Amino acid sequence: MADAPYKIVATEQNFAQAVIEASEQQPVLVDFWAPWCGPCRTLMPMLDRIADDYGGRFVLAKVNTDEEQRIAGHFGIRSIPTVMLIHRGEVVEQVVGVQPETAIRALLDKHLGAAPAEPDETTALLDAAATQLELRDVAAATEAIRQLEAAAPDHPALKLLRAQLAFVEAANAHPDVPALRARLDVNPADLEARHAFAAHHALAGDYATALSEWLEIMRRDRRYGDELARRSLLLAFEALGEGHELVLATRRRMASLLH
Repeated sequence: MADAPYKIVATEQNFAQAVIEASEQQPVLVDFWAPWCGPCRTLMPMLDRIADDYGGRFVLAKVNTDEEQRIAGHFGIRSIPTVMLIHRGEVVEQVVGVQPETAIRALLDKHLGAAPAEPDETTALLDAAATQLELRDVAAATEAIRQLEAAAPDHPALKLLRAQLAFVEAANAHPDVPALRARLDVNPADLEARHAFAAHHALAGDYATALSEWLEIMRRDRRYGDELARRSLLLAFEALGEGHELVLATRRRMASLLH
């Protein structure tokens, strides 16, 4: 793990200096993990690769929650993996569970700031698309993604952005999540509500629930909405990446439904 100066193992002994004080100079991405945690093993190599790609622009700190229970308790860690970004002594971002690589990179880019030169057109368009998606402004996000497609048609972030745009459209059509849950309680065959419910979960990063809901739509009516559930699953697969454990498991379940 600690094979580069920007990758450290954080312990109770070094946390104040190596994480909190160090974050005054550059952001520190803290990965709370444990040896028994399967999703942690999925996330760890991804974070290592991202740290290498950024070449020391941030510090990656690993906290083994089994060994460092006081640190985990101090930050209120309830589920792992949890990733926190600490900058200037404060927690500025926190995500729970395995996230798409593009989401981790976007989280970092928000706080790393621009390079000494002005950000190029692609970076500006990426920021604009991510911001408009966060605001759930479909029209503005669509235009930013269109411009990004024209400027950088092979950009790896486009798959995630397109997927998020589709999920935002579905969620915006039915913004009241408790009402969707109530509709499903009354009528589990309400596929419109189930699709919107899945989209909300995908936008919240809970892809496990979203994929399960879309599989349930496929099980009930494969052809609903011109195969809307299958198309949504494929968008989610692109957002997560084909090697993601959720994608592999869901593809197997899809195959059993299709055949």
